[in-house]
Amino acid sequence: MNNKIYLMAAILAFASVGALFTQPILATENGSMIENILDSSLPTNNDSNNNGNGNDDNENSLASSNAGTQPNQASASTEGASPTSTSLSCGQVVRESVTLSANLECSTDGLIAGANGITINLNGFTIAGPGGESSKVGIMLANNDNVQVTGGTVKGFQAGVLNTGGSGNTISKVTFTENQIAIFNTGAINTNLETNNMFSNSIGVASHSSTGTTLHQNMLTDNQLAGVTLVNSAENVLDFNTITGSVNGVFLDGQSTNNNVNTNTIVQNSGVDINNGNGLPTNINANGFSDNLCHTSVPDGLCIGR
Repeated sequence: MNNKIYLMAAILAFASVGALFTQPILATENGSMIENILDSSLPTNNDSNNNGNGNDDNENSLASSNAGTQPNQASASTEGASPTSTSLSCGQVVRESVTLSANLECSTDGLIAGANGITINLNGFTIAGPGGESSKVGIMLANNDNVQVTGGTVKGFQAGVLNTGGSGNTISKVTFTENQIAIFNTGAINTNLETNNMFSNSIGVASHSSTGTTLHQNMLTDNQLAGVTLVNSAENVLDFNTITGSVNGVFLDGQSTNNNVNTNTIVQNSGVDINNGNGLPTNINANGFSDNLCHTSVPDGLCIGR
């Protein structure tokens, strides 16, 4: 299925840059490629600028499923399209705006967007998958534009949302938990991620070769390895987010340029709160950091309120 090819290509793309980071594990044909993404999010152990404590073993199991929270309910629709209240099935391709009327318990992928300009309103319900160690995706946006996903919970998938190749998609008011990666952007343009709650995933938001993402007013707590990881991604904006309880709060690799990380609260991360290329000076990759409440950064000097 083409959508599965997109997923594997996205993971391979993230794995291919693993050698740029600390002690990567190279992908093998039958190895777990997702582990390379997770390993790339770790700070170096020997960087003198790292004011935090690095962790060298970060493949512990995710938090128990009883850590869920009640999701926000929301109603959203695209222009000219009224969401239809629908009983949906796992693995279904959605070609019109829909509103869930029940939880979905999936051993396969959850929902697959099959058209531009539609709304998937979770309506306070949950799409639950077979576990973060699976290869399944909760909601797949493959080359879809102007899709809105809103108002419920996505849990227990390799990627809660896989957003690959699309433009102008919005994910808002969704709770993500117990996924390997809550939201995985690859080759995406102008994605809006607003007022989501991401906790007890391995990574909250991972972005590869994506531009123009706005990450605004999200809560990212206790995501094991990283709150936000940007790889080869440019002109993204992170503002007014709260990011706590990871190894790296925010990690940008050396190939991620012209990003702005402003007015966030990034504290109580066990390795480092803000990590720019494992200590790369910001004038090298032209990333901007201002008014962030944090305590540790590599290089030094990216925090206020220490």
